[in-house]
Amino acid sequence: MTHNSRVLLVDADEQVRALLSRALLDRDVFCDAAGSARDALVQLNARRYALMLLHLEMPGVEGVLDYIHSTPANRRPMVLMTADVRSPKDAVDTELVQIIIRRPLKIAEVAGMIRACLEFVPDDDQRTV
Repeated sequence: MTHNSRVLLVDADEQVRALLSRALLDRDVFCDAAGSARDALVQLNARRYALMLLHLEMPGVEGVLDYIHSTPANRRPMVLMTADVRSPKDAVDTELVQIIIRRPLKIAEVAGMIRACLEFVPDDDQRTV
């Protein structure tokens, strides 16, 4: 894993955030959590993240994706998104979102997937401009 492998969990469901945070910590992955799009934007402005897990149905999610899209490609976090089974796939910008995970979530599997994805995030000095 890279030295900058912090994760941002963005989900309005407090239980999901708590369970995922605990499962990631058990896998030696440090994360911050945001319960709203506004909180996510504050945290994205304050710190760089290697990966962000974002729930598609949250109010204001478009603003978070716009912020990520306006970020230089070499500074963007990898974006994984959670979505209900009924959510339309075409609502997602495939340039920004690498993986869509359908709900209900299997916490251990999602935490393992996040941990595995972090292996593929390049170090800051290896990212291209």
